Amino acid sequence: VIYHLWCGRLLKTFKNDKNQRSHIWYRWFNEAPVIVLIAIVLLASLKPF
Repeated sequence: VIYHLWCGRLLKTFKNDKNQRSHIWYRWFNEAPVIVLIAIVLLASLKPF
C-alpha cells in the first residue's frame, strides 16, 4: 500500500513537471518490490526459521 501511495506522489511530481530524480533511481525503485517478493518467496519455501 505504501509503495502505491509513493507511486501516486511521484506521478504528481511528473504532472507538475518538478521531477528531480534520475532514470537510474526510477529503475531501482521499480525493481525494489520484485527483490522483496523474491526474498519473501525464498523465506517461505526454505523456511530458515
